[in-house]
Amino acid sequence: MQTPRTWIVIVCLSGMFLSGLSLNSSQDTDAQTYSETPVLKTADDFPEDRVVTLLDQLTNSTATSDADGKNELHSMEAEEEMEELKTLHAGRRKRNAWWRKKLAALVDPNTYRFAGIGPLLMGWGKQGKGEQGSTSLMGILSELHTERRRLMDQEKKQEEEEEEEDDDDDDDDDDDDDDDDDDDDEEEEEDEENEEEEEEGGEEEEGEEEGGEENEEEVEESATEAPSNQTETPGPFTETLASGCQRTGREISCRGLGMTHLPEMYNLEATKLDLAENHLSGFTAQSFSGLPNLDTLDLSKNQLYEESFSEQPLSSLTSLKKLNLDGNQLTRIPTLLPPSLAELNLNNNRLITLTEDSFKGLTNLLTLELQENILHEGSVSPLTFKPLKKLQRLQLDNNRFRYLPMGLPSSLQELRMKGNQILQLSEEPLRGCSNLKVLDLNHNLLHEQRVVDQAWRHLKSLEDLDLSNNQFTSVPMNLPGRLKNLSLQHNSIRHIRAFTFRHLRPGLQFLGLSYNFVSNEGIERHSFVGTFRSLKELLLDNNRLNEVPHCIRQLKNLQVLRLDNNQIRLVRQWGVCHPQNSGSTLMTLHLENNYLKVENVPPKAFSCLVDVNGLFL
Repeated sequence: MQTPRTWIVIVCLSGMFLSGLSLNSSQDTDAQTYSETPVLKTADDFPEDRVVTLLDQLTNSTATSDADGKNELHSMEAEEEMEELKTLHAGRRKRNAWWRKKLAALVDPNTYRFAGIGPLLMGWGKQGKGEQGSTSLMGILSELHTERRRLMDQEKKQEEEEEEEDDDDDDDDDDDDDDDDDDDDEEEEEDEENEEEEEEGGEEEEGEEEGGEENEEEVEESATEAPSNQTETPGPFTETLASGCQRTGREISCRGLGMTHLPEMYNLEATKLDLAENHLSGFTAQSFSGLPNLDTLDLSKNQLYEESFSEQPLSSLTSLKKLNLDGNQLTRIPTLLPPSLAELNLNNNRLITLTEDSFKGLTNLLTLELQENILHEGSVSPLTFKPLKKLQRLQLDNNRFRYLPMGLPSSLQELRMKGNQILQLSEEPLRGCSNLKVLDLNHNLLHEQRVVDQAWRHLKSLEDLDLSNNQFTSVPMNLPGRLKNLSLQHNSIRHIRAFTFRHLRPGLQFLGLSYNFVSNEGIERHSFVGTFRSLKELLLDNNRLNEVPHCIRQLKNLQVLRLDNNQIRLVRQWGVCHPQNSGSTLMTLHLENNYLKVENVPPKAFSCLVDVNGLFL
């Protein structure tokens, strides 16, 4: 009896091992599910000697019948034992079906994703039937089977404890039979459960290989989902903006939010960023790295110092064209600004000096604004503007210059120095400014005696000259030949010398002499020679005229004439309109606030006006 028992144990263990590894094992499909829990019998209640005796008898009976075919008694006993084993097997299958139904609700389908199974399943699905992917999947399924088996054992243990209490009153013989049944049932239940789980795993694998969209999408989402504690790298269409900022198209506005530091922002499409009117005082090297395509940056009205740019935060902005740093606390120009800059605004700071390195590398700069600083001719190096090969517009308004700065670039077309303390104009500072078209020297301390005769000599392209709010007593001579607009308002001019404008070609178009001390005696007969065919607008309001100047009617293309706020008492018959000027262009005439009386105005005095609504008396 010892040898058969050993073989039986070996066969049982082999069946359990093979059923646990096989992914294609067959399963009985005719099992019926009961709604009530079957009565389970433990292995301890069924004597081991009984099992061994039955199996020995079955083996001996089969061997004897094959040898001589004569022992009918043993054959009948074997058949009875076979029927008994079949009955036990049928009961086991019914109980297995019931357990499958019960445990299906205990194990959630998402269990397949615990411990990172999602990414590996996706990887296995993409590799097809690769050996490495299959091995990984088998390992994970093995872990899953172990987990489910633990849950089943735990539930089964509770059921067994309840059943043991009920079975205490049963007979010993019944307990022995039940023990044997339960012992076999437990072994075969485990086999069936392993087969069932493996088949479920196989079904999942087949579903992935067949390309089921829903399962594949779930696995891919689980595989690609970033951990909760990991910072996700923004994609090309990701947008990250600071709280309170607003985006309109390609423009981002964070104006007036009270920001003290610049939070991380990311937007590949943004071209304009407005950070004005905040409390920013510094930046890091990565402050603008998430906005690589900016071409306009407004940092005006913050609390920026030169140290604020020590980490070169603008170096990543290789497309930046316009930088506004107005209204900060800068005492010198920040270094290593982007070479792509075309416009730089540094108005209303505390700049006290400009060195030869202040604008180094800014070869594409077109506009430079340095208004309302503390600059003067001694604090600006003659080499300051040398790197600015393309500079066209320079604003130095409201500083402390007494003379024009030296070393102005030859490319300069517009120079504005309003509101300084300029006392004198010499030839040297303007020597190389042959392309200068606009010169604004409004609100300075200039006088005709302090303007050198050759001061305008090199300004061959100058068209607009503003000398308003100075101390001129007469119109300066030797004006630039191409001059078109001359503003001399708010001076102390009393006299317009003859032929002052004769050399101008093609001729002056605008002449502003408002708020001076010009009288009829101060205007000579030939004072306006050179402007008869070109002058379109003449401003003589707020002077000391007592009648309309005689030369006015010779201005054939005049469109606007202002003579208001004078002391005019008389308008002659042809004082305004020339009798032979049939194609007059005069549209507006101001004569209000004078001493005119209606009876002293000739009937045809204003006949040359294009529109009578343009007459103001």
